[in-house]
Amino acid sequence: MYRYLITESANGREVYINLISSSAGLTIKRQPHLLQLVKEISTKKKLSGPKVMVEQDMGRIIGNSDVVKTDDKDTIFYAQPHKKDVFSRYVKNRSVRPSTKLTIVFVKDDEDNYEVTETWVGASIPPFPGSEDENGESKAYWETHALVVDTQVIQPKTITKTSPY
Repeated sequence: MYRYLITESANGREVYINLISSSAGLTIKRQPHLLQLVKEISTKKKLSGPKVMVEQDMGRIIGNSDVVKTDDKDTIFYAQPHKKDVFSRYVKNRSVRPSTKLTIVFVKDDEDNYEVTETWVGASIPPFPGSEDENGESKAYWETHALVVDTQVIQPKTITKTSPY
């Protein structure tokens, strides 16, 4: 696996990212300025536990959140994002919103260091239904929220109007 060392956490754990094939790496490719923000946050956090999700308000607009609340007037469809096998919910004809928040997911490795596996501009959100991290909030949240369609690469052959969850 390719490891790009970002920094050390406040408690001395290496924090790294796979810039080539991870979900976080794909986000950083599209928004390279987020790498410096991940570093800024990581150096201030004491990381412990197998998985850590951090939502940080940066106090300034850092980008656009692509998750929006939906209603009955919205045109919704489902599809699998690029290189994923879980379906996401998408909305057409909606726009991203400026956000001051950054969310980062850190996963502990066998050497007690942490890989940044996911990061996005915006508040923390429950995992998608059907994912291995699905929780009790996932289905209810994703029935009323969606990703803005033009912000992510999807697998066209997986598009459906029928909810897979």
